Amino acid sequence: MNNIKTIEDYCFGRMANGDALLFEANVLLNKKLAEDVTQQGITYEVIKKYSRKKIREEIMAVKNKLVAVPEHQGFMQRIINLFKKY
Repeated sequence: MNNIKTIEDYCFGRMANGDALLFEANVLLNKKLAEDVTQQGITYEVIKKYSRKKIREEIMAVKNKLVAVPEHQGFMQRIINLFKKY
């Protein structure tokens, strides 16, 4: 568990420069730590992609609800017009 926190701090830039350099040296010298860093990085990427997918799904669900209700047509048109300007 300690490595997970340390790797997380490194990946998200929460280490002081000196500590980050020491950690990078440890990664070069310790094959298991290097594998852990790689696996944790892959895990973060999967989580990020999944989160983006879920957010898109939620946005589409809200959009579909707004489109389906006639009283929200004016609101939807204003949103569409905002994006046409750019």
